[in-house]
Amino acid sequence: MGKYEPLTRHLRRLDRDSWEADFAEIERILGFPLPASAQRYQAWWANQSGGGHSQTHGWQDAGWETRHVNPQRRRVRFERAKRLDRTAEPRQPRPADNESLWRRAAEISGIEDRDTLLQAALTAFIQKEAARQLAAMGGTMPNLQLPPRERSAS
Repeated sequence: MGKYEPLTRHLRRLDRDSWEADFAEIERILGFPLPASAQRYQAWWANQSGGGHSQTHGWQDAGWETRHVNPQRRRVRFERAKRLDRTAEPRQPRPADNESLWRRAAEISGIEDRDTLLQAALTAFIQKEAARQLAAMGGTMPNLQLPPRERSAS
């Protein structure tokens, strides 16, 4: 998953063909501040093809392009370039799949109570995602407490 994946997901969910946003709204979606170059240079928002511009992949992978970028006013308009095939998106687990996930999680963790298991899973997920976002910004988390790794006796 790329750094700009939250923007990709947001754009994929939109039903309209145009979306105008200020940079602060995009930063809320991303969960981190835009780089200084995005706030100074219109070229940062260019619709390059190929290359290693991860921000461009963020909107192009969702089938969108940027239009009418105004760094001074901190605004950009995205327009849908193409409709994506919705069947290509990952399938969400069916409820029957979830039951097998609960069983497997209980087997692995030894936690039978679903509320306790859910709390442990969400805590681990939040810690992992917070660390990933901080690392993407170039930071560290010296006080991060990871859940203990337990190995089966087999």
